[in-house]
Amino acid sequence: MFLFFAILNILTLGLLSGRRRDIFAEARELQQQFQSLGNMTGMTREDIVAVTGPPNSCSFLGRGRQLAQWQATGYHIAILFDAQNRFVKITHEYVAR
Repeated sequence: MFLFFAILNILTLGLLSGRRRDIFAEARELQQQFQSLGNMTGMTREDIVAVTGPPNSCSFLGRGRQLAQWQATGYHIAILFDAQNRFVKITHEYVAR
C-alpha cells in the first residue's frame, strides 16, 4: 500500500509542476547533427561518427559492407558503408512529426 501512495505522490508532483519532458529533444539534436554534415558523399564512417557519435547498431553485410544505424525517440537513420568504410547511401530515415 505504501508503494501505491509513493508512486501516486511522484506522479501528482510531476503533473502539478507543469514541466513536461520533451521526448523528441534528443531526436532533433541527432537529426541536426546529420544535417550539419551536408552531402556525405566521400565521407568515411569515422568522419560521420566524429559529428554524430557512435551508431546504436551495426550489421556486417557481405563483401565487407556495413549498415550502421543511429536512433533516438522520434528519429532513425540507417547508412550503408562500403568495404573501405566510405559512405554509400542512406538506406532509411524516419522523422516523427
